[in-house]
Amino acid sequence: MSKLHCLAAAVLVLFAGQASAQETTFRLKNSMEYPIAQLSVSPTQLNMWGPNFLRPPAIRPGEAREVSYRAPTDWCMGDLKVTFADGGPPAVWGYLNLCTLQNISLHYDRMSGITTARYDE
Repeated sequence: MSKLHCLAAAVLVLFAGQASAQETTFRLKNSMEYPIAQLSVSPTQLNMWGPNFLRPPAIRPGEAREVSYRAPTDWCMGDLKVTFADGGPPAVWGYLNLCTLQNISLHYDRMSGITTARYDE
């Protein structure tokens, strides 16, 4: 299958998934030094980001908040992209099982660009 066919199939899966979506809630802890302003989801490694689903105000460092979004019912493995309120470059956490996600603590080293997450906090 060509790259174009793969991309077209991924787009169809993404939009079909949005049509058959369910409300999903999880607890997000900001374990970084930077306030989180926006949060969006993409199927893993596709970089097809949905809309921001984080409501204001920004999540300050050390804070935790329950967040909800319309989760597709036909895929579970996804990536989270965070945009920071201080204008720093966005960061991505990949290969997350969004179907079982309940608690997540996001960590990010801006100097190295390394993102990590913990699921037990």
